[in-house]
Amino acid sequence: MVKIGIFDSGIGGITVLTELCKRLKGVSYFYLGDTAHLPYGAKSPSQVQKLSVECAQVLKKKKVDALIVACNTASSLALEAVRAMMHPIPVFGVVHPGVQAALSALEGMKSGDFEIPLLVLATRATTRSQAYALAFEKEIRFCPQLKLGRFPVLEQPCSVLVPLIEEGWIDHPVLHQTVAEYVRPHLMRYSTGVALLACTHYPWIHSAFEKALPGWRIVNSAQAVAQSLVQSDLFGGSIVSENDQNQIEWSFTDPDVVPEFAKQIIYNQPFSLCL
Repeated sequence: MVKIGIFDSGIGGITVLTELCKRLKGVSYFYLGDTAHLPYGAKSPSQVQKLSVECAQVLKKKKVDALIVACNTASSLALEAVRAMMHPIPVFGVVHPGVQAALSALEGMKSGDFEIPLLVLATRATTRSQAYALAFEKEIRFCPQLKLGRFPVLEQPCSVLVPLIEEGWIDHPVLHQTVAEYVRPHLMRYSTGVALLACTHYPWIHSAFEKALPGWRIVNSAQAVAQSLVQSDLFGGSIVSENDQNQIEWSFTDPDVVPEFAKQIIYNQPFSLCL
């Protein structure tokens, strides 16, 4: 059975795991949420690198066949450090798949004399790293079709959203108001564009972004990451087995802070309360 390790600073990586379970069957998953040290988005690059490597070391001991860094902050600031420690085990981040999915969403959107913005919605640490801006710049530079248009990359830090989601306020009026405030400056300038949910928590509030950004295409980063793994050499783009059941082992460095709605998701799965 193929073993896949997934780690995140908290519960956001569960959105990636959910998408993987839709696409891959007969896989053994090990999920690690570093809830004792969340949020990563408020930490320094050196702290994020240290914590990320420590999480990866835990999962490497599980003898995983691949590791997913299901945290945008860790992917932006610590991916190469994690890859160096995990070698030769393949490590997948969330930045590149998200960028590819956002650029694919541009298909059919004619820029002409107008700009079509690529709006990156993320934590402050992720936006400060400029990982997405640099990745978009590189992809656009080497894509002839994209050179013909104008696609400004806008980065919007959304520091309050993760705490609200962790609180379980998925459909709370305060969350909807907060999302609207974050995107309001961009709506004042652009009537359409592509918005990338560059935090694995955000797919849980996908509908809130759709409501706040009418006329925009919303890209789900969790789906993009899962699809990149399915299409990798590990699986070759095919489902392992339609009939086999997935096995999931859960672990959180501080289980007491796992939100109730997240516990409901994992209720029927083995739940390791601590490392």
